[in-house]
Amino acid sequence: MMPYIQGDPGSVPDEYAAYAEILENLSLEPGELGFLTIDESVAEAGKPHRGKRAKYGRALHTETGILRGVYGWGSGPSWGGRRAVTLARDARVLIASNIDDSCAVWDAEYEDTSEDGDIGDRGEFYPYEAARLLKAGEVANIGILTPHESLPVERTCRRQFLRILSSGVHGREEYFTVNPLVRHAA
Repeated sequence: MMPYIQGDPGSVPDEYAAYAEILENLSLEPGELGFLTIDESVAEAGKPHRGKRAKYGRALHTETGILRGVYGWGSGPSWGGRRAVTLARDARVLIASNIDDSCAVWDAEYEDTSEDGDIGDRGEFYPYEAARLLKAGEVANIGILTPHESLPVERTCRRQFLRILSSGVHGREEYFTVNPLVRHAA
């Protein structure tokens, strides 16, 4: 994730210039701090893009997990199962990819997530027949506890995945991308 100003392509480094039109026209809170993820990588035939991170048979997850038994700063929705980053409960997420039917989204929220948001062991609650399969370029506006899943691709391809997270991100992980154009307090 990289902080940037939503709706302002000038707030991201030049290496993301190919995304300028998308960033200008796609935002949750124009002018507010947001967090951008661009993942351009190879998706292998028969495997979901997120598959290596999934703990269970399905790559079904929510954007955030819920830490149990944690009180004070860091309690509630967290990023990656650690207290370093928490998300406001009302934070929103835009997701899109360039491959048809490579992402499923359910019209639901699932509060009883694992600490890192992986709910692949709860697949019986989320049959594919009830999902919306995103088409290439289609944008889904979801909550941080909306179940969604990276699906296996038919053939090996280069998949582009875009995620925009609204304001409401508190803290920072070492692996977040530093944006020299936007100051973001940890």
